[in-house]
Amino acid sequence: MILRTLRIGCLLWLYVAVSAALAEQKLEPFTGADGQPQQAAADDTTGDMPKPMIPPGYKPIDRQTETGLWMELEDYERSVQQSALLIKDGPINDYVKKAACRVAGDYCADLRVYIIRNPGFNASMSANGVMLVWTGLLVRVSSEDELSAVLGHELAHYTQLHTLERLRRIKANLAASSVIDILIGMPLTQMVAVANIMSFNRDQEQEADLLGVHFMYESGYDPHAAASVWQTIVEEEANAVARSEQPNLFTQTHPLSADRIESINAFVERNYPDTAAAAPDSGGHVAMLNLYYPLLMEDQIDTNRFGRTENILKRHRQLGVDPAMIDFFYGEMYRQRNAEGDQQRAQQAYERSAASDNPAPEAFRNLGYIHLKRNQPHEASVDFRKYLELKPDADDRAMIEFYLEE
Repeated sequence: MILRTLRIGCLLWLYVAVSAALAEQKLEPFTGADGQPQQAAADDTTGDMPKPMIPPGYKPIDRQTETGLWMELEDYERSVQQSALLIKDGPINDYVKKAACRVAGDYCADLRVYIIRNPGFNASMSANGVMLVWTGLLVRVSSEDELSAVLGHELAHYTQLHTLERLRRIKANLAASSVIDILIGMPLTQMVAVANIMSFNRDQEQEADLLGVHFMYESGYDPHAAASVWQTIVEEEANAVARSEQPNLFTQTHPLSADRIESINAFVERNYPDTAAAAPDSGGHVAMLNLYYPLLMEDQIDTNRFGRTENILKRHRQLGVDPAMIDFFYGEMYRQRNAEGDQQRAQQAYERSAASDNPAPEAFRNLGYIHLKRNQPHEASVDFRKYLELKPDADDRAMIEFYLEE
């Protein structure tokens, strides 16, 4: 199931580039609402910061090439809206869209934000303002400030026209007439190879870093969070078991390095000396995580990337995420890893969750299965009954009742 989820998620991300590449593209002067060529307003706040190349409210000029591109992108957006992976639940959308709109400032009206159920760390923005935010990003950032850092970075790529430049590169590297058919059956590993074609170059990444930080500062977010979120991802990569776990898609298309983090820190210190790094205000983000933790971490567990998963769980415990849910998913990680001693570790983690003031109902269910496997029917019955008491509308209620009747 997770491979299918990853494949569809990658298709959604790749399709915007592929479909746009079907049209010839030529960068032209930008037009405002009156249809006349315009230039983005200059920003004189800092001397070493790039300026947005398009103004808020940008629309394509009335040329067949660019209008055709926007039509393709509108088709892409409709496919996103109809995707089974699109998360439509109100609170999580309100949280992400608020952060995106705040960091976008005057560009807010140009954005359409969609949350996609995919455990990878990624966000992307197409040339017509469609922003995709993967749930794996929400799992990894520690605060709204860090979330704004990633969203601001992608907004900067959009305002700098990097997406259009990247699409031209795809046109030059791929046989566009056959790409869609190829992608439908393409293994995930090959999709990542195609994603590398879409990576931004060093200069584009630097521009997006600096302009994204400026968007953060202008919207009242802590600009120091830009470096801290990248440091978090560097640490996660370092915790990949025996370096055998596939790198995050975002880190393949947005290379990270110590020099890059130092560059961001130096830029913040040079241009925003009135700000001071502070402990992240994670309250709102933790509240969102607690509300959606089973959904978010179930997908992460299913990746079988145990080094990364353990790193995420450790950080969530430090952030103050519900400890009962943390213990339950430690149990899930041990159960699926199934290394020597892991079954005992899983049971102990489930028991810690079950003993908490606000236990995860599924901890009792899994303890029931453990006792059932050990031919301990009484203990299994007690755990199963507690599970149904805490979660009377459980999807697997019929199966649990079957075990109880035996």
